[in-house]
Amino acid sequence: MKTPFRMMALVLSVMASNAAISGPSGVTVNPGSEAGTQGTGGHVNFTGSITDTSCNIDTNSANQEVDLGKWASSYFNGPGTETTKTPFHIKVKDCPDSVKSVAVLFDGNHDATDQGLLAINSGEGAASGVAIQLLESDQTTPIEVGEITRQYPVDRGHDDETGSADLTFYANYKATTDSVGVGEANAVANFNMIYN
Repeated sequence: MKTPFRMMALVLSVMASNAAISGPSGVTVNPGSEAGTQGTGGHVNFTGSITDTSCNIDTNSANQEVDLGKWASSYFNGPGTETTKTPFHIKVKDCPDSVKSVAVLFDGNHDATDQGLLAINSGEGAASGVAIQLLESDQTTPIEVGEITRQYPVDRGHDDETGSADLTFYANYKATTDSVGVGEANAVANFNMIYN
């Protein structure tokens, strides 16, 4: 009979010690002197919502490869030298009536020299002194990595229930230093769709 009571006492003891460590909901627990000196801070309010307002990404757009070509290192004659622009598309479909326009947030590794450019994958055998530039459909307006593109209208066509959009962007290599080192010049840009 003593064993069940001992087990119960042990369980209650563990629960009490956990409560002491975590503290009641909403109460800050003193981390102790070992944590360092504490001082006045502030607070962060997170806001947002969950909606059903979105389109479907075309399967060919979700994971694609864009070939920027092979370029001789001698082609680049200093920072800012750009290669030919290569188009690529992101298509969305089945857009509800609430979606009037679509934009894209491209993200990835920022180039160390020019934070607006997409960095080339580093490592053995990688090119150097060059990054990838993304551009809007006009082929002149740069899209900075981590920034949202301009809004593109959703085409309703003959069907008022759903819409679609075919967004065209461009990419090219851009020199970031005086000399470009030979090697693989690959990179990955992740993207999220922005619906309005």
